[in-house]
Amino acid sequence: MTAIIASVAGERSLSLTWSDGLTREFAYIWLRDNAREVRHANGQKIIETTDIPLDIKPQSVSTGKLLEILWQDDPAPASYDADWLRREHGLPTQPRKRWAGADMQDQLPRFSLSDCQTNNSVLRQMLDSVYTLGFAIIHDVPTHEQSLFDVIDLFGYVRETNYGRLFDVRVEHNPSNMAFTSATLSAHTDNPYRNPVPGLQLLHVLANSAAGGENTLVDGLWVAEQLRKLDPAAFDLLANTEVEFRFQSDDVDLHNRTTIIGVDRQGRANAVRFNNRSMQALDLPADETDEFYAAHRQFSQLLEDTGNRVMFKLAAGEAMLFDNTRILHGRLGYTGDGHRHLQGCYADLDSLTSKLRVLQRDTGNHP
Repeated sequence: MTAIIASVAGERSLSLTWSDGLTREFAYIWLRDNAREVRHANGQKIIETTDIPLDIKPQSVSTGKLLEILWQDDPAPASYDADWLRREHGLPTQPRKRWAGADMQDQLPRFSLSDCQTNNSVLRQMLDSVYTLGFAIIHDVPTHEQSLFDVIDLFGYVRETNYGRLFDVRVEHNPSNMAFTSATLSAHTDNPYRNPVPGLQLLHVLANSAAGGENTLVDGLWVAEQLRKLDPAAFDLLANTEVEFRFQSDDVDLHNRTTIIGVDRQGRANAVRFNNRSMQALDLPADETDEFYAAHRQFSQLLEDTGNRVMFKLAAGEAMLFDNTRILHGRLGYTGDGHRHLQGCYADLDSLTSKLRVLQRDTGNHP
């Protein structure tokens, strides 16, 4: 635990310095709005933010393991935990590691379902892997149908779609989706035609005796930043040009218009939505179309670069859980000989990060 050792009051904000030398600046209105005393024990705010004067200023400030402020509009002092302030003001204690496949291939994160069910420390490590790396491989999953729900039950709930609570991945005579064939699938994210896109995907192997069919995973955030380094203009095109994704069947017609690369307010890549099979015809002016296609091709080639992907063949009883807003998955084609049957489902990322926060409360690390 670190303490605040100094404060400097400005016209509209307070600068704080911690004992390890870190300095951060906080707006007065933010501090007034986020005092511990203005929240109920359940964590919900009990004041109206709009009632706080925009020109609020402190009358006095004291520092230490607690920051205490006497505000102009309140006779009782407000208090703020020093570690809470440090954490809440944008200092991630658990960065999301971006990776190239060549660096990850020999250290794939693997966990036993039974260990995750009986040992919270292992469960925390598995969920942390999905959060920080984007994926985890889970073995010892029973090979009977619907046992993939045992994995989802570790942290949350199934996100039901038009495919149902789960879907079967196997060769179909008249497939509604290319996933239900034996063809090679290039790197892609699922369901970019939805809003919101499912945050997590789980694929569980019931049988896999067919030749071929190796799984591939790519960190889309890593590849997006590689594109930025190689061709900043191409990155900007994919981050700022909206395209339409669509899926149609007898009973649904799903559309979503969005960018292929998502960015945060600092301009850093924070999401990827890439699915060549469901991207619709561009509606760009002719003079912009060639540039977009060139950028799209360059990004696609980086995604298919063997140095950027990991490849493995899941066996019966194994599953992979991954962040569908970040990790692109694919597979090599396989033959009709043997039997290959996977079941898949979707879940929401917030339920995973919620469970991870609960498990990490004692450590002070929060995703």
